[in-house]
Amino acid sequence: MVLALIVLAQFMVVLDFSIVQIALPTMRVELGISLADSQWIVSAYGLTFAGFLLLSGRASDVYGRKRLFVIGLVVFATASLVGGLAPSEDVLIGARAVQGVGAAIASATGLTLLVVAFPEGRERNRALSVFAAVSSAAFAAGVILGGVLTSALGWRSIFFVNVPIGILAVIMATRFLAESRGNTSQKRLDLPGAIAVTGGLSLLVYGLTGAANKGLFALDTLTPLALSVLVLGGFLVIEHRANAPLMPLSFLRRGTVFTANALAILTIAAVSSMIFLLTIFLQQIQGYSALWAGLAFLPTALVFLSVGGYLSAKLVTRFGPKPVLLVGMVIQTVGFILISRLSVGTSYFSVLLPDMLIISLGAALSFTAFNIAALSGAKKGEEGLASGLINTSTQVGGPIGLAIAVTIVGVVVAGLGVSVSPSAATVEGFGYAFLGAASLSGIGIIFALLIRNPKPVVTALERPAPLLAPILPVFQAQDTSVSMNKILVAVDGSANGERAAAAAIGFAKDYHAQLEVLRVINTPSGVTPTGPRAVGANSTILEARYDSAQKEAETYVNSVVDKAKNTGVDATGTVLRTTGSPADEIAERAKKEGADLIVIGSRGLSAGGRLLLGSVSEGVVAHSIVKVLVVK
Repeated sequence: MVLALIVLAQFMVVLDFSIVQIALPTMRVELGISLADSQWIVSAYGLTFAGFLLLSGRASDVYGRKRLFVIGLVVFATASLVGGLAPSEDVLIGARAVQGVGAAIASATGLTLLVVAFPEGRERNRALSVFAAVSSAAFAAGVILGGVLTSALGWRSIFFVNVPIGILAVIMATRFLAESRGNTSQKRLDLPGAIAVTGGLSLLVYGLTGAANKGLFALDTLTPLALSVLVLGGFLVIEHRANAPLMPLSFLRRGTVFTANALAILTIAAVSSMIFLLTIFLQQIQGYSALWAGLAFLPTALVFLSVGGYLSAKLVTRFGPKPVLLVGMVIQTVGFILISRLSVGTSYFSVLLPDMLIISLGAALSFTAFNIAALSGAKKGEEGLASGLINTSTQVGGPIGLAIAVTIVGVVVAGLGVSVSPSAATVEGFGYAFLGAASLSGIGIIFALLIRNPKPVVTALERPAPLLAPILPVFQAQDTSVSMNKILVAVDGSANGERAAAAAIGFAKDYHAQLEVLRVINTPSGVTPTGPRAVGANSTILEARYDSAQKEAETYVNSVVDKAKNTGVDATGTVLRTTGSPADEIAERAKKEGADLIVIGSRGLSAGGRLLLGSVSEGVVAHSIVKVLVVK
C-alpha cells in the first residue's frame, strides 16, 4: 500500500507535465494567450518545482516526512482546482506556480518515504524500479489523456482530474504511512536560497520571453536579464555562507556531479522545446485535434518508456555512463538537425515521426545515464542531496529550453515581417529553434566527453607482487587510514580470477582483515540442492554434472584459502549454487557478511561479448552497496 500510494503521487506529478502540453493550443485560443506567454503555463510549474525541491526534502527531515507529503498533496490538488476554474491567463499561471510547490513537496518526500519503507537490497531495488517505470509511463499516459480529456471535456478537465486523485492519495497517506524524520541536528532551512534561485530563474525566463515579444535589446528585456544575473549571483553568495546550504557548492566540484547536472539541463531543455513547438505545429498549423496530437506523441513516449526505463540502464551497467551519454547526445543532435527542415506541409509519417523517434532515442539513452553519473559522485549519506540536485537540474532545464525556443521563434518571425504568411513565418521560426536545440545537444556532446569514470578509493598499502604488475596503475597508495575488517573475493578459476585472489590476499594481509573466498555456480532450478528434484535420465546426468562441478569448485576454493593462510591471513571458503544472477548472489553475500570490499576478476570480454553474455563483474559493480575492485 505504501508503494501504491507513492507511485500514485508520482504518477500525478509527472502526468501534469505532458498532459498540459497537449492542451496548450486550446488554452491559448480560449484565454487569448500569445505563443511567447503560453510557455509560462509550463515554465511556472517547472520553476517552482525546481526551486523548492531541495528545500522540501530538508524540511521533511525536520518536520516529518508524512506530514510534508500530505501537505504537498493538498497544495497540489487545491492548485489544480484553481487552475481548472481559472478565468484568466494570470490566474492560470499563478495556479501552475503553486502546483509546482506542491509537486516539489510531494515528490521530494515521497521518494524518501519509499526508501524508508523498504529495506536496502532487493526489496528496495524492486520498489525503485516500479517507481521509475511509473514515471516513464506517466509521461506516455499524459499525452494520450491530455488529448482525450481536452477533446471530450475541454482543457479545464486536465486540472480537475487531479483533484479526486489528490483526495484519494491524502486519505491513503493518513491511513497507511508512518511518520519519520531524518537527521534533525541542523534544523535551519535555507529559505533565502530557495527564494533566490527560484526568483533568479524566473527573471531569466521573463527576460527571454521579453526578447521574443519586444526584441533582445529592448529595456524590458535587458532589465530582467540583468536582475537575474544579480539574483543568481546572490544565490551563490547565500549558499557559500549558509550553515545548512540548499546546494553545497563543494558538492558540485566532486567527480561527475557538475557535468552530469549540466547534461541534465541541456537534454531536458532541448527535448522540452521539441514537445512544446510540435504541439503548436500539429494543432495550429496542420489542424490536428487535441486527441490526434496526443496520439502523434505516443510513439516517442513509448521510446522513453522502453529505452529510458530498461535498455539505457543495462547499457550503462555494461559500458559505463560515458559512452552511453556520448552516443545519446550525438543521436539527439542529429535528430534536431533533421527536424529543423520542418515546413508547413511536412508529412507526419514520412518525415516528422522518424525525426521525433531519433530525438527520443538519444534523449532516452541520456536520461538514465546522466542520473546514474550524477549519483556516482555521492558518498554514503549524500544520496538524498545528489538525487535532489539532479531532479532540480531536470526541472530547471524545461523552462530554460522553452524560453530559448520562444525567443528564437519571436526573433525570426519579427525579422520576416509580412514577407511571408504568418504560418510560414512561425514554422520557419520553429526550424531555427530546433537548430538552437541542436546547438544545446552539441554542447552536451562536449560535456559527455568530460564525464570521468569513478576512481578506486581503497588501495593497497604495499607494492603489488609481480603477478599484479600489469595492473600497477590501479594501485596507487592514497589513504593508509582506511580500515577494512572483512574482504570478499569472488573467484572463477580464470586468469583474472587468479589475479583477483592474489590482490585480495594482499589486501587482507595489509589491513589484517578476514578473507572470504567465494565461488558461485549457476545451475537450473531442478538441480540445485534447495530446489525440487527433477525426474528422468537427463536430470540425473545434469545432477551428476553439477555435483562434479561443485566438488571441483570446492577444491579450487580450498586451494586459494590455503594460499591465504600460508601468508598469515585468516581465510574461509564458500561455494554457492544459485538459479539466479551470480552478480546478485555476490553482492548479497558481501552485504550479509558485512564485507568492506569485494575483489573480483573481469574475464576481459569485448564490448559485444558483454552485451550478449553479460558481465558478472559489471553486474556486481552496478548492484553492490559495498566497494568493488575489478581486476582486469
